[in-house]
Amino acid sequence: MSISPVNPADWPDIREQCYDFMCRFGNRRLTREGCNTLQKMSFDQVQHPGTSLIATTVRGEHGKMPVGICFVAGFGEDACLIAVHPLYRNRHIGTSLILFQLSVLGRLRCKVAADNYSSLKMCFHAGMQAVSLEKGPTGKHTFVMSGECETPVGAGYNLDLDSYSRR
Repeated sequence: MSISPVNPADWPDIREQCYDFMCRFGNRRLTREGCNTLQKMSFDQVQHPGTSLIATTVRGEHGKMPVGICFVAGFGEDACLIAVHPLYRNRHIGTSLILFQLSVLGRLRCKVAADNYSSLKMCFHAGMQAVSLEKGPTGKHTFVMSGECETPVGAGYNLDLDSYSRR
């Protein structure tokens, strides 16, 4: 589901919950810059083109709970964060989140450390390509991944992420 707060008063709580999820389940692989971008993002900034926050959820005893969250700012140039709960990994949830972002935004770039095999696999499964190699913030070799969707549907649609996991 796309997380787009309608009420500015709801945004701080949503932002904090998403930030906490990223910190808990990002396996220390998410950049500090990207996490800071999410943590400092204002309600107005979340409405900018190229910025999107989505989650995939399951129903639990206490209602819906997120099992994967993807945050993109500046079409991925400013931030591209994906975290999936460990109990739900290896089910193509991350790939589905990327495909959904591509279908909404039309294009996406992200940086993935060369030793982060699961994230690289996720990006390649979503059809992204490695377009360059550079040094990351920790000095590791980092791939710049890029992907495009020829017919983006726009952020106004609520797409079913399950349909993307079967691609």
